[in-house]
Amino acid sequence: MDIQEIQKEVTSVGKGSFAHKTDKQLWLYQKLSESYLEAKKGQQPPALKKYNSPMNRKCKLTPEQVKKIRARYVPHVYGKKRLAAEFGVSPSVILRIIRGEAWKIPDEK
Repeated sequence: MDIQEIQKEVTSVGKGSFAHKTDKQLWLYQKLSESYLEAKKGQQPPALKKYNSPMNRKCKLTPEQVKKIRARYVPHVYGKKRLAAEFGVSPSVILRIIRGEAWKIPDEK
């Protein structure tokens, strides 16, 4: 079910008396809402994508540097502190890059 169908259902509920809806209908609306939220979980709203791209932010790193960080990282050999000193950022930034929490750019492998 897509967003237009859900919005149509919500609009129809808003026009009618909500108290007159049956438990089955209320349960269906809840399930539709949960399924929509689950489908969109972890996705950035389309309106924010252009503002959050690395090209529009004042980032210390470039996408090429992020790829180098991910390629060079070897635990206990070429670690987070060493990479952080080399690229001029904190170790926590390196950790988020390695985990994929920050800089969600596709790697070419």
